[in-house]
Amino acid sequence: MRQKQPETDDIVKLKPIMGIRPGVYLCAIYSVILLFILFLFLVLPGLKNPGAELVILTEPQGAAIRVDGVYMGTAKDKIFVPKGHRTLSAVIPGFETESINVEVPGRVFGSLFFPRRFKAEFTLKTDNPSATFALSAADFAEWSFAGEPTATWQIPLSLSEGVYRTGGMAEGDPSFAQILTASARFTSTRAALRDIVRAKMLLDNKGLSPSPAGIYGSVSDILAFLSENPASAVWLSGLLPAESTAMVKASNWYKKEAVSIANAPAQARSGARRLNLAGFSFIEASNFWISDNIVPQAVFTAFLNENPELRNGQENDASWYSADEFCKRLTSRLPPSMAGMEVRLPTEAEWDYARNLINLPGGWEWCADPFVPLDFIKAPANAIKAVGSPERTLRSAVDSNRASLPPGFSSPYVYFRPVIAEKNSGY
Repeated sequence: MRQKQPETDDIVKLKPIMGIRPGVYLCAIYSVILLFILFLFLVLPGLKNPGAELVILTEPQGAAIRVDGVYMGTAKDKIFVPKGHRTLSAVIPGFETESINVEVPGRVFGSLFFPRRFKAEFTLKTDNPSATFALSAADFAEWSFAGEPTATWQIPLSLSEGVYRTGGMAEGDPSFAQILTASARFTSTRAALRDIVRAKMLLDNKGLSPSPAGIYGSVSDILAFLSENPASAVWLSGLLPAESTAMVKASNWYKKEAVSIANAPAQARSGARRLNLAGFSFIEASNFWISDNIVPQAVFTAFLNENPELRNGQENDASWYSADEFCKRLTSRLPPSMAGMEVRLPTEAEWDYARNLINLPGGWEWCADPFVPLDFIKAPANAIKAVGSPERTLRSAVDSNRASLPPGFSSPYVYFRPVIAEKNSGY
């Protein structure tokens, strides 16, 4: 019986090329490929995009960095700057912008893995520290309308960062504490509560990390602040974690406030005079007159048709701006006996007074006031004005609800009524 021959692998043999042995030309090919790869990673990036990685230190920290007028990041970021003559600028709102002209170097070899680094330092100054801090407080107020942050997005610590930047200049200036108090009126989320507590402790320590004695002083001030502002217990119970909320609600402090709010006396109606102006009937209140009715839609639509620039892309609904302008136009029609008065939107306090004086419909109405979530917290008028608010107040006769909208927004469910009051008595 014939035995089966074992199978063998095919053997491929390279032939010489132009008399060059395979071992020699294969080595040359591999060397060229290796050199090409090295060129792609070690040389080409430096030839194609020469420059340096910018390392910037700023005091205060966190400045926005511009290269030739174009925003490139913050002082904490790694910023690549192309080689050549460049103008570097550091910007913080409220501080004087600092700029320098530099010659940015470059590196050809290994720039992808070992970029050339270029260092620059800036010290920013401000002539009005409290006004600069007010800008941070205004940003804090604006972020308060964004709601509670989540794991997927966060909000900046605008207020405490503002104290860090300017707190060292606050000594002897009471406006810092006043602005902080006005900012407390926007503390409607846990994130805002953390930010304002941090800001308070930094301010008490001139922008530096708090010492044990400083923490004790800050806590004492916070407790005094809470005791001086009614409804603080009810407010905190809506912000603190569940265990802390249960402790607050079990306290006599909370129970006393809750009873006081529930039993707040209503204002009495009064026999009042009436005034007719431009087709509107006004009733006299304490020191102002308020329209019995909201401005009719037909009247307001005619006003917008005469002043189309006030529509601002809206239909015939009233934004705060257009409602405010409507009221201002009525001022010129006041009788001579009211020369010291003006027509405007009602403040919240005036609207509340009128709620017990006339029958108000159930819709929302614009008020003159910038909206603050915690209106029970009192603060100096100049600080309130400095912080401002990105939204305006809406009030509804249904349970005396409060809400807000940006002043440029409008809705078919939002109306307004004018009041006649002394000039400069509103906002």
